[in-house]
Amino acid sequence: MRVPLLDLNEQYRTLAEPIHEAIHAVLASHRFILGPQVKAFEKAICAYCKAPHAIGVSSGTDALLAVLMAFGVGPGDAVITTPYTFFATAGCIARTGARPLFVDIDPITYNICPSAIQECFEKNCQRDSNGEWKTRSGERVRAIVPVHLFGLCCEMDAIHRVSEHYRLDVIEDAAQAIGAEYPFGKRAAKAGTMGEAGCFSFYPSKNLGAAGDAGMIICRDEKLQFLR
Repeated sequence: MRVPLLDLNEQYRTLAEPIHEAIHAVLASHRFILGPQVKAFEKAICAYCKAPHAIGVSSGTDALLAVLMAFGVGPGDAVITTPYTFFATAGCIARTGARPLFVDIDPITYNICPSAIQECFEKNCQRDSNGEWKTRSGERVRAIVPVHLFGLCCEMDAIHRVSEHYRLDVIEDAAQAIGAEYPFGKRAAKAGTMGEAGCFSFYPSKNLGAAGDAGMIICRDEKLQFLR
């Protein structure tokens, strides 16, 4: 028996009527890009995630790329991330001109291992006269991109301790983890809210899928809203 990778038939049978109504409302409005539905969705994501700002974008890939660009990541930089992820994570880093700096995963969770990040700095990086951490080949280490896989958050407390020590931004790739929670500090934090920015994907195979492709950025800094 052939089992399809993605079968949305049962979901569609259940939701067909409200989906048709929503599509008809968009078509009738003639607002095919952005518009009130996107604004309402951004507001709903802010409320659900308890995040100050949300920006709808075309895909999860573009969400991560836009955030990296907003933080000025580019040629001569390196960004720490995991090799065990969809290729867009490293691809977005490379598209800015920076280099993905891979560290190992935890063999139990398959998420990026905080102690491996620390080890990467100890073995492969050094501090220059300006106080910046650089790789042996001279790239400036700018950020950490942890990837929350299969709805399971990375160990964000430990990752933040490393990021604060080395003065790095944390950009969460939460493409597969909207709604996941982690006991971050003294609160139960939603995936995407524990770094400077969080990135979501609404590709049809995700746990919240679109009829097509879509993505979202959430952030604390109001200045990042210029991404729109």
